[in-house]
Amino acid sequence: MTSLAARYFDGQSSRVHDVDVELHEGNTLRLRGAGFERDEPLENLSVSPRLARICRTIELADGARLLLDDHPLIDQWFPLCNPLQLWVDRLERHAHAVAASILVCLLSAAWLFFWGVPWMSDRIAEQMPEQVETRLGEEVLAQLDRFAGLAPSTLDTERQSGLLARFATLKAGMPGAEDHRLLFRNAAGIGPNALALPGGTVVITDQLVSLVSDDREIDAVLAHELGHQQQHHALRQTLRSSFVIVIAAMFAGDVSSASAVVVAVPTFLLQGHYSREFESEADAFALRTLAEKGTSPAWFAQAMRTLEAYVSEQDESGDSPGYLSSHPQTRERIEEAEFAGEKFAIEHPELYRERPDYDACAEDGLCEEAELDEEIDCEVEDCEIDTSGLEQDTDTEAPVDPQPR
Repeated sequence: MTSLAARYFDGQSSRVHDVDVELHEGNTLRLRGAGFERDEPLENLSVSPRLARICRTIELADGARLLLDDHPLIDQWFPLCNPLQLWVDRLERHAHAVAASILVCLLSAAWLFFWGVPWMSDRIAEQMPEQVETRLGEEVLAQLDRFAGLAPSTLDTERQSGLLARFATLKAGMPGAEDHRLLFRNAAGIGPNALALPGGTVVITDQLVSLVSDDREIDAVLAHELGHQQQHHALRQTLRSSFVIVIAAMFAGDVSSASAVVVAVPTFLLQGHYSREFESEADAFALRTLAEKGTSPAWFAQAMRTLEAYVSEQDESGDSPGYLSSHPQTRERIEEAEFAGEKFAIEHPELYRERPDYDACAEDGLCEEAELDEEIDCEVEDCEIDTSGLEQDTDTEAPVDPQPR
C-alpha cells in the first residue's frame, strides 16, 4: 500500500474533498481526487505529532489541510529528527509509561494544592504591603455592614470604653499591633461572634459581650482574634483560596471567575472555617498572651464552654450558632486551655484568684462578701433571696471567733 485516503480542506471554504495521498519521486506529496490533483514538496508541509490513534493533520503552505487516519506510512514520509519528539513518541506508545505519567500528574496536582499553594500564599502574604491588606480589610468591613446585617453597636459608651481599655492592654507590646483596632457591631442575625479582618481590625458583636458573665472571657476571645491578626491568617486564607480558584479556573478555561474571591471573603469569615493549623496557632497565641498579662488561660476554656452552651440552646430552637460556626470548637482545644490554666496556677500561685473556678468563700473565707454579691445579683435579676440562714436572735450574742481572719 503506497497511498492513503484523506480529506482535503482548501482553507477557503468548509467544503471537503475526498482524495488519495501518495509519495511521488521521494520528495513530493501528490494529492488526487475527483477532478483534482496537486503536488506539494515535503519540505513545505508540516504534520501533527502522533498521539495514540487519533487522526493526523498535514498542513500545506497556503493554509490548506489534509486530515487522515494514523498510519505508519505517515512516519515514513515525515521521519522524526528531534530527539525529544522521538522520546515522547516512544513513551506514548507504552501503556506503563502513560499510566506512570498520569500518576505523576495526580501527585503533582495534590502537592500543588496541599503544599505548593499554601507555601506560595504565605510567601506573598509576607511581602504584601500593609496598605493593601488594610484596604482589603476596609472593603470587607463595608460588605459586612452592608450585606451581613451588621449595625451600629447599642452598647453604652462606658461599656465600650472599658472593653477598649482591656483590648489596649492585651495588644500592648505586640509587634505591629499599634494600629490594631476593636470595633463593636450589633448583629442580631449573626449572634455572638468575633471576627479578625485583614489589616488589623477585630469586630466583636454586642451579642457576644452580653452573653459572657466575666470580661476575662472576652479577653480570651479577643486574644484568639489577635492571634489571627498577628499571623495574618485572614489574608493568608484569602490568598490560598484565590490560588486554588485561579488554578482551577485556568484548567477550566474561566479565569474571570477568580475575581469573586474578594467578594466571598465576608462569607468565609462568617461561615467558613480557618484551617486546623491556623486555629491551633491562634489558640496557642491566646493562651500565651493571657498568661503574660496575668490572666489564667483557663478563661479561654470557660469562654468556649459558654459559647458551647449557647450553641446547644440555639440548636434546639433552630437559630444561628454564631461564633462557633466560624470558629469550630473541639474538646482538644478546651483541654489544652485547661492544661495551660493548670500550668499557670502552678507557676503563679499568687494569682489563684484569676481562676474561673475560684471560690472566695471556700478559699479565702470571704463568705459574707460572696453572699452580698449574690444578693446584689439577685436584686438586679429581681429574684428571691433565702435569708433564713442569716437571721439571728437579737437576744443571743453571736459567738466570737477566736481565730481572726
